[in-house]
Amino acid sequence: MLKEMNLGLVKMNEDKTELYDVQYMLSKWERNLGDVLTINGEKWLVGMIGDTKDDVIQALNEIVKKHNSIINKKNYQKRKEEKIIMNNILNEVMKDLNL
Repeated sequence: MLKEMNLGLVKMNEDKTELYDVQYMLSKWERNLGDVLTINGEKWLVGMIGDTKDDVIQALNEIVKKHNSIINKKNYQKRKEEKIIMNNILNEVMKDLNL
């Protein structure tokens, strides 16, 4: 018997360390977490199975929100380090010019 399932699909790199995209899918066949689906030549993983479409979409939105927060923190730290390096260089140049 076929059972429709509400799925949350995720597209990740081969190491499963970077999240590229997420999407909702209503499957007419039973799926398991971790199953790989090929859609338009791209591999998607079944990342979640929910009771309703809204539950899955809400969970996918939370994943994207947390992922974006992590990326923003990394970018902030990188910019902060770059500013410190540039300020140190500028300070050294100003010291040399005053001597």
